[in-house]
Amino acid sequence: VGRQVTIVADVIDVSPANKTITVKGPKGNVFELDVKNPDHFKVVKKGDQIETTYTEAIAVSLEPAPKQGAKK
Repeated sequence: VGRQVTIVADVIDVSPANKTITVKGPKGNVFELDVKNPDHFKVVKKGDQIETTYTEAIAVSLEPAPKQGAKK
């Protein structure tokens, strides 16, 4: 199961050396974003606000319980 979430976040760190931008979301969550396009470092600075979309996903595995009274 998955869903896409779009948030407006505050940029709290910009690291061209690590190719990351760290942001703080509206609920105080901190995310480190991998930057694929180095041109983003030319326009995004600490203290800016950005809009970002990320995907949340969860996987679940279900197995039947052993029958009651079954011998192993």
